[in-house]
Amino acid sequence: MLLFQLGLLLLLLPVCSFAPGFFFIRKLRWNPLEKLCGSIGLSLILLYLACWGIYCAGARGDNMPVHRAPFAAVALVCAAMGAICWKDILRLLRISSVKQALAGFGFLLLWTAVLAAIVRNFSGALWFGDWLEHFQRSLFFLRHFPAGVEIFPGYALPARPPMMNVWTSFFMALTSDRFEVFEAVFLCLNLLLFLPCYLIMPALGRRARRRTWLLVLLFASSPLVMQNTTYTWTKAAAAFYVVLALWFYLAGWRKRDNVRTTAAFVALAAGLMVHYSAGPYVAILTLHYLIRVFPRRPNKWRELAAIAALCGFLVGTWVIWSIAVYGERITFASNTTVTSSQQYAGSTLEKIKSNLVDTIVPIVLRNSGLLDRFSAQRPEGKIRDWFFLFYQVNAIFAMGLLGGPLVLWFTYRAWRRPPPQKPKSRSKREARKAPPSSPPVSPEQRFWQILIVAGVVLGIAVVGERDPLGVGHLTLLSLQVVGLAMVAAVVPWKRGILTMLILAGCAVDFSFGVWLQAHVEGLDNTAETTVFPGLEFSNGALGVVEPGPDALSGSAWNNWYTKHRLAVFDRWLADLTRQHGSDPRFQAALPGYRGQMEKARTEDAQKWQSWFANHGGEVTLLGDHVAAWSTVFQALLVVLFLGLAGSVYRCAT
Repeated sequence: MLLFQLGLLLLLLPVCSFAPGFFFIRKLRWNPLEKLCGSIGLSLILLYLACWGIYCAGARGDNMPVHRAPFAAVALVCAAMGAICWKDILRLLRISSVKQALAGFGFLLLWTAVLAAIVRNFSGALWFGDWLEHFQRSLFFLRHFPAGVEIFPGYALPARPPMMNVWTSFFMALTSDRFEVFEAVFLCLNLLLFLPCYLIMPALGRRARRRTWLLVLLFASSPLVMQNTTYTWTKAAAAFYVVLALWFYLAGWRKRDNVRTTAAFVALAAGLMVHYSAGPYVAILTLHYLIRVFPRRPNKWRELAAIAALCGFLVGTWVIWSIAVYGERITFASNTTVTSSQQYAGSTLEKIKSNLVDTIVPIVLRNSGLLDRFSAQRPEGKIRDWFFLFYQVNAIFAMGLLGGPLVLWFTYRAWRRPPPQKPKSRSKREARKAPPSSPPVSPEQRFWQILIVAGVVLGIAVVGERDPLGVGHLTLLSLQVVGLAMVAAVVPWKRGILTMLILAGCAVDFSFGVWLQAHVEGLDNTAETTVFPGLEFSNGALGVVEPGPDALSGSAWNNWYTKHRLAVFDRWLADLTRQHGSDPRFQAALPGYRGQMEKARTEDAQKWQSWFANHGGEVTLLGDHVAAWSTVFQALLVVLFLGLAGSVYRCAT
């Protein structure tokens, strides 16, 4: 049954995520890659609007059954729109640049599928719970949970925007509400980030070009990209819209094109509806547009009115509903940026300054003692967490061990290099008398300077909490993946020292940030090893078994325990009763233990509408179905990396 559901999902995803948008965009005078990426972006917006309308029109009640008919009607409409323009679709797919982009995306889809087949328990440093939070949000929209339901691990629904969870509820309605389906949808939608990064490459340097397989290699070996793709949260899908908006904004500015400029801001609004991490980019591009671009635009008031109307309508579908259901305070004050800021007692400026320093300077260089908290676990877990923090929360090395420094170097060179100008004819005497002048800066160079500096500072400033580990993982993803695209586009690619250094850097990133992360996330209890200890009865009390040499960190244990929420109680009770059932002290402790079991079941009934009780008491990941083949998939991942790196090296000129 699961294979059938995943197969149906693989048919629904391309049809519903491309055909509706392409139906409207195909006649525009855009280049093929703009049509490909723009069609996906618009299709997902239309899909959200249709499903949001179905949700708002639906009945309310506890554990509502899923009525598939309206969702099936939406899917049929998408298929019909694709059938109407099938000739245009085939014509688009024959274009070389589109074929290259889709080939790279297809390889990355295979790559991330292999990663998903390894992962059995999400973990990494102190990360906890987001993967389950978004599953509950998707179930909320799928089954019309009561508005007062608390979202795991303690949020109100308006703390996060709804768009990606609404998309997922659509695909789950047509397949199943299993976590495996949810995981596959998030993986595919998060991976779409590759396409606008491929699109934007020519805008990232004077001699920039699209190097498909080099970008694929940088993405596949990037711990940042792979974590944001396989971890079931929404930042990568939001970054898809932000990077797409950057391309359309620059193209619309350069061509004085109202349609592209409007599309840029609609994409930004959609990104904000996927994850609030798009907020800093919305602010920066809006201010730049109003100050630098708007005064010189033809038909500027008509363009501004179109932007305001479309973006206001899209964002308003969520904000107006949320205010009507939850009120203004919860709608605008439940986000973690606000709640964490309210809980922080120190100086806001000092917090921003400290977070900025801690996000730029790696932990090992400023305070290696912070890593000691991750040392009490098995060796590969300790090494994984150290590298996890080196990559995921750092603003520079999130782009790779060598990729980060290369991005800094290429950016520095681009800022110092003057734009090409026609030489002016002057006599030798005039040339000698002319005072030296600083190189002029083009408007686009100035835009990138503003975007990078303001994006980093504002992206860290909006973080509510103070985190000594760094906060680069919260808002900087869009800038970081553009940095990876710049490396692929402008690096002088030939068989030499730099080529070998890039390949070596990718090998290190893959080994310690991708493969090792997947390997540790694939660990689970076996007959020989106890990675996640259970309960024990000792000294008249029940408690968690002291972690042994095979155990992982406490944060990893919390994720594992959350995954097995109900089923683990029954297993532990059976084991403990078998061992200590005749002990009077154990019998005395049983009422308290049973009380915890009942509390967990009550919470499942109230907050999850009994989803866990209806699914064996635990979450099942894709990797759980092929756990016996984990070693094979890990070996396959290494083979794919070696093959990809070898192909990129052979293509170097």
